[in-house]
Amino acid sequence: MPFIYKPSLWGFGASAIFLVMMFMAIQDTRWMDSLMWGLLGISYLIKYMPKFVIFGAPAFMVSFFTLIVGGAMFFFDAAQQIQQGKGG
Repeated sequence: MPFIYKPSLWGFGASAIFLVMMFMAIQDTRWMDSLMWGLLGISYLIKYMPKFVIFGAPAFMVSFFTLIVGGAMFFFDAAQQIQQGKGG
């Protein structure tokens, strides 16, 4: 599980938790707590965004293109096998 070691995922997870805490504090009308949770969540989001863009996005694109090319090769091979089976 290599994704566990990516600090940007941990940062985004923490940011999501902090933003949920902010919305919970807003519903309870605790404005100072909601402001603090919001600032903490936004700061984590800003801190880990460059790491995600630099390291995470290219890795995602490579994985996506590999999946697309592998799927296309599989379907091309399956079509060839079907054509050979019908012709022979």
